[in-house]
Amino acid sequence: MEMNKNLFSALTLQKRVMAIILSLIVLVAAFNIITTLIMVVMEKNKDIAILKSMGATSKGIMKIFIFQGMTIGLIGTSLGCAVGLTIALNLAKISSFLEELWGIKFLPEDVYYLAELPSRVDYGDVCLITIGTLLISFLSTLYPSWRASKLDPAETLRYE
Repeated sequence: MEMNKNLFSALTLQKRVMAIILSLIVLVAAFNIITTLIMVVMEKNKDIAILKSMGATSKGIMKIFIFQGMTIGLIGTSLGCAVGLTIALNLAKISSFLEELWGIKFLPEDVYYLAELPSRVDYGDVCLITIGTLLISFLSTLYPSWRASKLDPAETLRYE
């Protein structure tokens, strides 16, 4: 490690940059959840007003939209984890398949010190990212669900 200190510091920097990029991707997905739920609230104004006039509580309305947003977040996180782990665990097979398919060598042995693309899954990082993603998904559901719960049924149904 002392002989290749620059290499290891570059790898550490690369890991931090990848964490930042992954966080930005998750934040974009969270904004997509927020905008989707806001659009659903805008489309369902009349339905929400009818539910509230029939006796639904603000807390119940909030739960509906939190559940919907968490379902979106859970499905996206699950699919992302499944695809990411599948690719990471089979990276050598995938790269050799693509090299044969396209007829190019990704890591020529005479140029790089690596014969194949290395891949090691750190399950602690995967769990941390999954928990963080689900937390961000939950937080992104709060504003739209709160907005739906504060809808005034009399005002909404007045113009319908």
